Amino acid sequence: MNISSNISVNSVSSVSAGSGIDEEYKRIIEKLLALGITPSGNKASDKAKLREYEMKQLKAELGSDGKGSVNKSDYITISSAEIEQIKATLQAKNEEEKSPEFQEKKEAAQNQTGATQEAMLNQYFIKKKKQFSAASPR
Repeated sequence: MNISSNISVNSVSSVSAGSGIDEEYKRIIEKLLALGITPSGNKASDKAKLREYEMKQLKAELGSDGKGSVNKSDYITISSAEIEQIKATLQAKNEEEKSPEFQEKKEAAQNQTGATQEAMLNQYFIKKKKQFSAASPR
């Protein structure tokens, strides 16, 4: 934490005692500063910034399969219920992606993409051949 962060935290503490900044906002500001993110001074905006960061961190900790471990007390803007819901969603998505039906759909989409690319290349080369034929003297 740099000097300006210390000043900001101290000034928030002193302001909070005098003007009634709520405890939640005080925790949000302290966490933002600890992360190196400059608070805007607007609680809703700062909470949204922190939530965006925490969501990225949560998804990274849970992993793509949703089986990672998470310390729920590390999160200010995400409730335990939300964490469990996100975890369940990731696990369900992981199970769905393992299913034979999903694999078949994925393979069909890849084949369709390949066929489309091949058709586009054929059209390109036919066009170039016509241009070359028209430009070359006989």
